[in-house]
Amino acid sequence: MTLQQLRYILELSKHNSISAAAQALNISQPSLSTAIRDLEKEFSLTLVERNRHGITFTPAGLEFLHYASHILAHTAAMYDHFRGEKKEDLPRALSISSQHYPFADEAFLHALQHVPQEAAFTFTLREGRTSQVIHDVVTRESQLGILFLSHMNERFLRDLFCKNKLEFCPLCAFTPCLYVRSGHPLAASESVVPKQFRGYPCVRFEQGQNEESQFSEELLLPDTSSRQCIYVTDRSTLFSVIRETNAYTIGTGHVAPTVVGRHIRAIPIANPLDKMTVGWIKIAGEALPPEAARYIEILTELLEEVRSL
Repeated sequence: MTLQQLRYILELSKHNSISAAAQALNISQPSLSTAIRDLEKEFSLTLVERNRHGITFTPAGLEFLHYASHILAHTAAMYDHFRGEKKEDLPRALSISSQHYPFADEAFLHALQHVPQEAAFTFTLREGRTSQVIHDVVTRESQLGILFLSHMNERFLRDLFCKNKLEFCPLCAFTPCLYVRSGHPLAASESVVPKQFRGYPCVRFEQGQNEESQFSEELLLPDTSSRQCIYVTDRSTLFSVIRETNAYTIGTGHVAPTVVGRHIRAIPIANPLDKMTVGWIKIAGEALPPEAARYIEILTELLEEVRSL
């Protein structure tokens, strides 16, 4: 095993094909395939499985990524330390992966405002599906990830966190709310029940076939089946659809005008089956880097303000 092989396998995790990863690494596909086979042979395991859509990491492969990320991170820290780089000369770094939450973006903007104007920095915010958030933290693409737990998915996710040596820290519990445009027929309602909005189009974030049944906010409610479904992959499109149609989506109820835009109303849903416990994940046993810790402070303060309204 070499550090180069570990860097190869980490880069492969960012792509869904060997050809794309090889191109990013500026090496040939056979060289990358050979490196993978050598690692699999050395450790007597299968790291990736190939299919018509590209490649996917096996459970053992994801665990291997966790260790590879640790080794490469400690290697980088060793170089920084013994090359004598001064801490104050290093750029500030913040990397976050999150499900599609407006408050995550709002806290990110506040964190940017706390950086001195002359400071060097690299800030990254990725929005994606649940599996991508977890993957980013496991592979250290992100320092922390933001997602939600409910009774429906908690056991599955906590098992996944344990297996990948992740720690979940709860932030706030939300009652599911309906997001609609201000001119929607239900916009004036103080609260709604599923039968009131079941006849309208539902906009959802695409989670993927394997995740749809476990991570959808609709599972928090009884009887929310809709004949009209619109799937999107980004929040901007989702709220554009809501602003221009009578479609709705379900979420925490937090509305950040600077992020979501105006003319969006969040209406509490009566008698939900469960609440959404939003929290963040990190590598267990490791302290958050300074910028990530500051981000969590900002996010916590922001959510406390929302809860007090």
